[in-house]
Amino acid sequence: MFLEVLNDSLKLADIACPPLFPPRHGYLECSRPIDEIADGPSGGSLKITNRPGSQCILKCPTGYRLEGKFSKICGTTGEWIGDENGTCIRYPQPKLLCPTSVNVELHPNETETTTVRLRRPETDVSWERDVQVEPFWVKKDSFSLPLGSLNVSYSAKHPVSKLHTECNFLINVLPGSPPRVDFCPDTQVYTIEGRHQSVKATWEEPVFSDNVGVVTITKSNSPGTDFGAGSHLITYEAHDDAEWKSKCVFKIVVNVNPEQQQQPTAQSHFQLPILYNRFYF
Repeated sequence: MFLEVLNDSLKLADIACPPLFPPRHGYLECSRPIDEIADGPSGGSLKITNRPGSQCILKCPTGYRLEGKFSKICGTTGEWIGDENGTCIRYPQPKLLCPTSVNVELHPNETETTTVRLRRPETDVSWERDVQVEPFWVKKDSFSLPLGSLNVSYSAKHPVSKLHTECNFLINVLPGSPPRVDFCPDTQVYTIEGRHQSVKATWEEPVFSDNVGVVTITKSNSPGTDFGAGSHLITYEAHDDAEWKSKCVFKIVVNVNPEQQQQPTAQSHFQLPILYNRFYF
């Protein structure tokens, strides 16, 4: 019995698995026996041998992470057994998207400073832990700034790979001003025909622009509205983010066909004078 065990041990001692090479960017961490081979009376050398039972796993350096599995064991037949579909892939740069610039303006009741509220830049790391801001107080939800420009710098660092990304942008604080009216329609004139009591009116809608951007436009009526005989004021009002506003006002004049006026009815109207005017303020 002892001889059989000894013979098995001797046979295993002659078995070794071939060298195992790691995938690109990675290295192998192995546990295995080390055989000492004498190299003359005055010294010796060490030979690394992959004996049965040796185990190797894939490790990745800083800046890389393991994707998949890579764990191999040297079998009693001299062949490697296990998973080898793992690889080391580079951690991506942290995502950090800043605006090109931010324009804000003084509110109607402000003369020197205004409160700025910034949206956080888009990132895939922790805002509190991994993102640094210069000046540091810009990281607060809101802060006060005077007229002028401020350069802001964000830096995001990946918590594992330590890779980092930076972005910069300007905050411009501008004097307050209402939206500009770039286009306001003239008076529109329509005539009711036949037995109709109204007419559908349409127009090209007003156009506004603003130094910080128009955020809302309200209107009293929309193109395609039905109007009866008479003079109708159409009002558009534009608001910017600082609560400045401006208006465009124009008329829709609806007349009745003169031939219909010769047949008096309860709904008869006289033709209205046409006043080609528009207002914006």
